[in-house]
Amino acid sequence: MRALVFFMLLFLPGSLLAQKRFVRIQLPNANALVGQFQSEDDRVIQLLELNLGPMQVIKSQIQAQEELGNKIRVEIQLNDNRTILGELQELSSEQIQAYSKDLGTLAISRANVKSLRFLPVVAGGQAGIEFDNPHPTRYFFGPSAIPLKKGERYYQNAYVLANSVQYGISDHFSMGGGAVIPFAFFITPKWGYQVAPKWHLGYGMLAATSFIKDMNFGLAVAYGSATYGTKEHNVTLNAGWGAVKQQDPNSSYAWRGARRPMFTISAMTRISNRVMLVTENWLFTLREYDFQTETYSMRNRGILTGGLRFMGEKNSFDFGVLIPAGEAVAIPYIDYVFKF
Repeated sequence: MRALVFFMLLFLPGSLLAQKRFVRIQLPNANALVGQFQSEDDRVIQLLELNLGPMQVIKSQIQAQEELGNKIRVEIQLNDNRTILGELQELSSEQIQAYSKDLGTLAISRANVKSLRFLPVVAGGQAGIEFDNPHPTRYFFGPSAIPLKKGERYYQNAYVLANSVQYGISDHFSMGGGAVIPFAFFITPKWGYQVAPKWHLGYGMLAATSFIKDMNFGLAVAYGSATYGTKEHNVTLNAGWGAVKQQDPNSSYAWRGARRPMFTISAMTRISNRVMLVTENWLFTLREYDFQTETYSMRNRGILTGGLRFMGEKNSFDFGVLIPAGEAVAIPYIDYVFKF
């Protein structure tokens, strides 16, 4: 009996320490390493990082270390740009083992994996959140400074007639475009950068023109963005300067630059696993012609919006209202986004 107790005291602690577990290590340069713990000594930790593979982390450089348990939620991006959301159970240099609710237990060769992204079980610090906001890069229509990652893409439909797509060409640049059938088409290039843990800065452009030659429609806006917060809770200020095709009385259509900038102030906040509150508010100035006085004047205008976003892991529905400032009218708004 004494021999058995001695054996347990000698070997059991070591076996528990060697048990597979995942950790997150914070380094001084604001980068975080997430991976499967291998071993450690007085100087270094041996880590099998999700994307970087086997590596040594010097303990003196570690700012914080968090134990994540023996399973973690991840987004697996394959070489063919398909993504799988699941529970990572085992990690090696040759393959990963994961469990997906849709696909069951998976064993995927590392040669077929482009990247792995750790998804905190409690997103944004809220209990009961099972997946990231699938559409943090835009509000109803206006953008945030949060960029799409390379290979990410989505399709958006608003009011049935307005259709658009956006594709992440790199981690910082995406290109998109669409059409308002049958009237107009537009392009939406966008750049975005994370400059601090809760700050993103970006810039982009919206340019639109008409399918119909005689319609003489044109719009171009260049803008800059600043977003504070996370993917689940954030606020964004956009400032832009644009030009439109206008017609003076008894004259032809011509491009005219705006005399003043336009702004949007937008925000979103997650209130449950599948619901967010969203608001997007436009402030701009129009040069309007008064046919009675036959004079032009600059008038401040605004559009206020608010509504709900209902989310799944890959899609979202937005339901809201648009209220022109100073008007006693509310226009229903609806859109659908699918991330593919």
